[in-house]
Amino acid sequence: MAATTRCPCPASTRPSLPIVEFPGVGLDAAQGKRIAAIAKRMLANEPMLASTQMFGDKVSTGVDDAPALFFEDHAEIALYSQPGGDLALQYRILMLAGDGDMVLISGPRSEDFEAYCRHTLGLGGVTVLGVPSSSTLGLATLPERCAATQAALEPIIDTARKHCRLNLIPYIGTRQAWRFAGLIAERTGARVRVAAPPPLLTHRVNDKLWFAQCVKELLGPEALPPSYCTFGPASLSGRLAALARRFERIVIKIPDSAGGAGNLIFPSELIRQLPPEALSRRVLRLLARRGWSGGFPLLVGAWDCKVLASPSVQIWIPSRDDSLPVVEGVFDQAIGDEEGTFVGAMPCELPDALRFRLAGEALQLACLFQQMGYFGRCSFDAVVAGNTVATARPHWIECNGRWGGTSIPMTLANRLLGDWKRRALLIIQRTDLRNAPCDLPAALDRLGPLAFRDRGDEGIVILTPGGLETGSGVHFMSLARSRDEAHRQARTAESLLRGEPADGQAGSQAR
Repeated sequence: MAATTRCPCPASTRPSLPIVEFPGVGLDAAQGKRIAAIAKRMLANEPMLASTQMFGDKVSTGVDDAPALFFEDHAEIALYSQPGGDLALQYRILMLAGDGDMVLISGPRSEDFEAYCRHTLGLGGVTVLGVPSSSTLGLATLPERCAATQAALEPIIDTARKHCRLNLIPYIGTRQAWRFAGLIAERTGARVRVAAPPPLLTHRVNDKLWFAQCVKELLGPEALPPSYCTFGPASLSGRLAALARRFERIVIKIPDSAGGAGNLIFPSELIRQLPPEALSRRVLRLLARRGWSGGFPLLVGAWDCKVLASPSVQIWIPSRDDSLPVVEGVFDQAIGDEEGTFVGAMPCELPDALRFRLAGEALQLACLFQQMGYFGRCSFDAVVAGNTVATARPHWIECNGRWGGTSIPMTLANRLLGDWKRRALLIIQRTDLRNAPCDLPAALDRLGPLAFRDRGDEGIVILTPGGLETGSGVHFMSLARSRDEAHRQARTAESLLRGEPADGQAGSQAR
């Protein structure tokens, strides 16, 4: 067997973005050579895939120790941007910021939560800049609204001028995020680094069809569920009918959506009962209700039914010339509905052999992306399908070329503990509940001794305030000495935060 190359964990240039390696995962010489050949061929077919030249010569991928501007904006993700959900989650990006950094927040601010991050969690002095909502300015994206808001833009420009450099750390590296980096560089002459892949590559890796092709070419067709590209209504209904003869359930995916919002699942029995034209009309009508614009292609594939786990591999991808990508953890995702909506996560408990297989295959995919110019946070979602764990195999279903609901709390746990693996970690993210509104001080009073305190290593960490303040959900992380204790603590915390008796089990996602 060829010698294994370990993934050296790069020294983080930013204390607020610690990187802690999941040990024992590597890449052999043959794999590296094959990955380089595939990347070279894909770049030849799409030469502008990693280009940033349109944003000016002072803008590039990367991150350093200069001050940073953080923001979470979902507006350019198909079907994913929902005003209530966006406002509920936007504060989680604050968990990545530290002394001297800035964070953009849209709409009403929560000064209580900002003080909680600064003092209780000890995350440092961060400047929070408020930007009007999209309905106020008539501009969809957060960078566009910031550029049109002098009170928010001026501190950013001043900081870039003072230091002659600035880091832009967006939730996802969309075109508007990169245009904003170009605007800052043009106004100030500062060097601006964006901690995200270039916009076209960002779009590609988050496209489920493009990702499926990468998986098929790199890991083989058995590494994903049977999946096909359809280019019109007739092709769509024909492929549905063909798959319905072989599989129990079929899924249609809008390729560039996220969070399960673009998934539509059909029982095969229903598909077999409908003639082609009626099937096509029904499917297109249901897709339109989801917010689909009518564009093709769409992905059609088998929906794995015998699913034993829904793991997600968290990875940091440095610049190609620095080091190999770093696998940081393999997590089990808690799924809230049939379409795959994320509601929480916990470190994976699959057998070691399966966890290392997941980590190793994810590393190969990350290396492929790195060779094509990817930089920054990334995760890969899979399902482990089979009758038993002994015979199960991973099916890769999605790349999240961005920060997310697991990677942000994981990074925060590294900041609080030094290494998230020192404690059992459970993430709860519920944005669909109905409970009485509760401000943050009252929520912490309800938690009492369960609440995490500065210089501690256990307890409940509030991740965003929006759901509590509006009565629409809870979002927190449970840190404890054991997995069972993390679950118990989370059940109790959810009941308390919802104003229920401490021993109530209603609505808990801990399991």
